[in-house]
Amino acid sequence: MNATETLRQAFQLFEQERYADAEQALFALLESDPANSQALHLLGSAAAAQGRFEEAALALQRALRVLPAGAREALAVRYKLGRAFYELGRFEDAFLLYRELIENGQRLPELFIAAAAALQALSPSGKNDGQAIALLDEALQLQPDAADTWHRKALLQERGKAWQAARASMHRALQLDGRQAVYWLDAGLVEHALGQFEEALKFYDQALILDPGHADAHVSRGTSLARLRQYDEAIDSYRRALALHPDDADAKLNLALSLLVLGRLREAWPLYEWRWEGRGADPYRHAGIPAWNGASVLLGKRILLWAEQGHGDTIQFSRYVQQILEAGAQVVLEAPAALLPLMAGLPPSPQLQLAAVGEPLPEVDYQLPLMSLPLVCNTAYDAIPAGAPYLRAEERRRAAWAARIDAIAPRAQKRLRVGIVCSGNPGNANDGRRSIPLRQFAPLAQARGDLAFFVVQPDLREADAAWLAGQAGWHELGEGIEDFGDTAAALSCMDLLVTVDTAAAHLAGALGLPVWIALPFAPDWRWFLNRHDSPWYPTARLFRQQRAGQWDDAILAIKAALAVSAPAPE
Repeated sequence: MNATETLRQAFQLFEQERYADAEQALFALLESDPANSQALHLLGSAAAAQGRFEEAALALQRALRVLPAGAREALAVRYKLGRAFYELGRFEDAFLLYRELIENGQRLPELFIAAAAALQALSPSGKNDGQAIALLDEALQLQPDAADTWHRKALLQERGKAWQAARASMHRALQLDGRQAVYWLDAGLVEHALGQFEEALKFYDQALILDPGHADAHVSRGTSLARLRQYDEAIDSYRRALALHPDDADAKLNLALSLLVLGRLREAWPLYEWRWEGRGADPYRHAGIPAWNGASVLLGKRILLWAEQGHGDTIQFSRYVQQILEAGAQVVLEAPAALLPLMAGLPPSPQLQLAAVGEPLPEVDYQLPLMSLPLVCNTAYDAIPAGAPYLRAEERRRAAWAARIDAIAPRAQKRLRVGIVCSGNPGNANDGRRSIPLRQFAPLAQARGDLAFFVVQPDLREADAAWLAGQAGWHELGEGIEDFGDTAAALSCMDLLVTVDTAAAHLAGALGLPVWIALPFAPDWRWFLNRHDSPWYPTARLFRQQRAGQWDDAILAIKAALAVSAPAPE
């Protein structure tokens, strides 16, 4: 049998997905003709089709070495080699191959698409996304009716939080091909990010019509329902996802969050442990140390309790440290360095040691993240360990801040000092829902004539600082706040804190200070629903949005409360 016939038969076997038979024929041919570029090309394709990309790359590179300069076949071989490099995680090699083809005048849309994918993979942080989008735009000029390319572009725009542009690209993809459930799902995710939760539900429903078994669509539908405070329906969506995929971490975690906000704590805590799995999960530190399960006796043992998530979470759940100490354990509390001066305000105990995240730790018998303590301590809705104040401000710092505040605004005629915190960490995923422009607090000054306002937060946003600069009776205390020990001391000089849902709310509650908290329509789980107090913090009072995104009603309610029921000045 001659080489041409062998190649023809090998290609037929390849098309029939009889890859092993095709490879056998090709190996036989290459024994007699090791420089046969077509055989090497087809051998590389067969290896790639079976997921053996290292072998595929070797065969394709051999093919390139024996191909004559300018051979038409070289384009296809280089493209497939780039694909093999990509699958091997050699993203830079893949991108350089595609870029060379493009720079040499090749104008095939798949080259631009592949180059964009390699460039995107080179920087998971999104640094190269602008260049990747430009490459996709080149592909769309060549093939404007390619729905998949519009979808790829939308995903990059979504990652860059260019939501309106992502919406336009997703809608174009759907116009071109409305049969792909994933397009409808991703279009819904864009609407959710834009705060259009009811609109998002329409897209998820269409995705589920096309693919009723799409677990991610059920989970995403649940998250939008939760934003609309339709928690029972959200729970049903998460349970549908779990019926399809029982170990879906995102479904379990979101189910836990909806159960928590409804106060169904004991049902929720075990599911909340799935926060360490799924997309975007934080790494579980100290996994090499045995986790305490709540059953093992702690008397005489040393346990590491470590901070996770935000500063407010650490402040809230540090309340459990005292319980663990009372069980007879030695406790090493690991927290961010900015929180250590504050954590020094826990009830003093020779059995308690503080450590900053990243510092060397002593040997311990057990470990547990702080937010797993409610599970092992069997915390119920009607038995939350409040115990406030369980933190205290350092007296030396408090005296220093009191003197500074007196110098800024002496307490003439017993004026009520009201602390204000209008925003949290701008990097928080929920920042747009919880932070309020400082100017929206302006009506509070009209509540009564004996109020002095102090904005108690470092890193005040530019627009808020500009507004504050021109307001009589308003003062900025951000300068000089180095850590949460300073924040605690400054707050201790206030008669009342009015704040959004950020770490300051937890800090004031933990210090046992009067704190009024403005909450979004769909609140964080720990504030529950339909109550104006908090079982976590006896001194807290909650003011809730009545409509999503609209703060006027909450601010007016705070203003009215200031007029009639604010705490008396010291």
